[in-house]
Amino acid sequence: MNFAQPNLSQQETRATPLGYRQDIDGLRAVAVLPVLVYHAFPAAVPGGFFGVDIFFVISGYLITGIIHKQMLLGTFSIADFYARRIRRIFPALITVVLVTFLIGWFVLPPRELKSLGTNIAGGAVFIQNFILLGQVGYFDLAADKKPLLHLWSLAIEEQYYIVWPLLLMLIGSWRRRSLAITLVLATASFVACLIVQPRAPDHAFYLPVTRAWELLVGSGLALWVNGRGADDRPLPLVAAPLVRELVALAAMLAIALAFWRYGRPTPHPGGATLLPVLGAAALIATSGTLMHRFILSAKPAVFVGLISYPLYLWHYPLMAYARIQFLDAVPAWVMIAIIAGSLVLAWATYRFIERPIRFGRRLVPLKVGGLLTGMVALGVIGVAADRTNGLPSRIPAELRGFMLDGSETARFWRSDKCLLKPDQSAAEFSPECAGTGRHPLILVWGDSYAASLYPGLAHFGAERGFDVAEFTASACPPLIGFVHPERRFCKGANDFVMQKVAELKPDLVLFYSTWSYGPDDLRNGLDRTVAALKELNVPKIALLGPPATWLGESLPANILDHYFRTHTVLPARTKFRSNDNWTRSLDEFLAAQAQRVGIQYISARGMMCNDDGCLARIGPDGADLTAYDNGHLTYPGSIFIARQALEALPGFDK
Repeated sequence: MNFAQPNLSQQETRATPLGYRQDIDGLRAVAVLPVLVYHAFPAAVPGGFFGVDIFFVISGYLITGIIHKQMLLGTFSIADFYARRIRRIFPALITVVLVTFLIGWFVLPPRELKSLGTNIAGGAVFIQNFILLGQVGYFDLAADKKPLLHLWSLAIEEQYYIVWPLLLMLIGSWRRRSLAITLVLATASFVACLIVQPRAPDHAFYLPVTRAWELLVGSGLALWVNGRGADDRPLPLVAAPLVRELVALAAMLAIALAFWRYGRPTPHPGGATLLPVLGAAALIATSGTLMHRFILSAKPAVFVGLISYPLYLWHYPLMAYARIQFLDAVPAWVMIAIIAGSLVLAWATYRFIERPIRFGRRLVPLKVGGLLTGMVALGVIGVAADRTNGLPSRIPAELRGFMLDGSETARFWRSDKCLLKPDQSAAEFSPECAGTGRHPLILVWGDSYAASLYPGLAHFGAERGFDVAEFTASACPPLIGFVHPERRFCKGANDFVMQKVAELKPDLVLFYSTWSYGPDDLRNGLDRTVAALKELNVPKIALLGPPATWLGESLPANILDHYFRTHTVLPARTKFRSNDNWTRSLDEFLAAQAQRVGIQYISARGMMCNDDGCLARIGPDGADLTAYDNGHLTYPGSIFIARQALEALPGFDK
């Protein structure tokens, strides 16, 4: 949950009827600092992500104040509005995105650079929220390792800036009704958010229609301030001094409550989002209180507020690259250094890049044209990185064959047919998953790891005369009764597999999975599942343990990183970034559980690892990787494991 909000400048806000207010810059600091801390140390500010909602309110308020006042005076120009937005937003954005790409050029393998290129292209045309929504999925890169993930909220703002001025011009014809229309739109957006969020939380998070209400709250507040009473004075907000003090205090407490009371399990955006949204609106609606004078208008808060836009742009790519480098366990001192470094970079960007381009009327058309050209160039770079699958020509020739992205193997998995995605129910298993009807029959049952084993089993099935049925579902272990909070179809899929077992009467049911679930879930699930299979008189039940697994983004990424460190290819058997301590512990646990419930255990780790390390490369001259990410088998890896697993199973060993 991230944001990057462009802030209006002091000069811009001085042009509004609201005047420049230092406390609004201070409110930006209240929003951005918890988000930085949240991204570095999530437990410290569990709800720090609510800062995006505060920025939406501020942006809606200031932008609408400028537009509406100019409309009332008859001086509004849509071309001038967008020219000012370009001069405000593009300089820091181009700088940060370009530096992010240059770092990625040297440190990211093709799969990761392809993803970065997609995000650069999406960011260049401000559709990053839609790009990220399309990338949400089990096999997508981890969100906290996407250096430009945070551009999604900038995209929502830009989409708002495109639609809202035109809509405001339309509803501005009804001056006295514009506020009411805005509040109706905000209410409709909020209701849509509440309806969508429980059913499709990712859509509620990324879609502009379910986020617009936050900006519209700020817009409605600006329209109220710009409204006129019977005596042609601005309509009052909160007049009584004591009431203003109490409202400001309550608003700050509401924001603090959102930051420290709510965390990631909270449905967001949703009802709890009202706390920071209404809290921010209340602080804007009041002024001159002790809260405004001594906290929000304090010089350090105002300074951070002024650089909050480049500050946010800088910190997230740096943290993402740190997580890639340190394999998720980023030392605290590194995160603190990144926050400090982000402050310095943000100030330098603001002082030496933003201000010279934004302010002054000289060469304005040239500045706007240059910025547009620069953004188009970035978009072209992003498209090139995406279309070439990560610009593989930059990779040393001896490594290019190892730069896998998963498509080389996943095409054998029969995804969407025999490997169900998170939004697919058991009814979508294809008839071909049951095999051809031949016996002996192996039924492989599990999650996407089981899908990665299927190609190897099918290879030997054709060679040795047995058939293979595949029933797999992403992130769903082969355990009856297992409930995954983010995979609502798991239980139904496993129940369906039991029905197919009864129908197909396989000679062997083979469990295979990441097995990275809670020990109680594994223990209880195995008890139920094995008991049910034995009641169906399944002749043979076997459990294949976890394969060698790897720390970091992926095994190809480790290959590249090892080369950069040593200028040599990663050894075929290695301990470099091996996750073998975890794998060994899980292997021992599962072996004990299999013995306890009376089924055969086959150790995939035993096939791949010994005291000298685990197999990263196999085949002639070590030309093939065993995994294309952290553990999913490549096609050669699948054949390697399947061959040895079958040798341990009488009747399938020749």
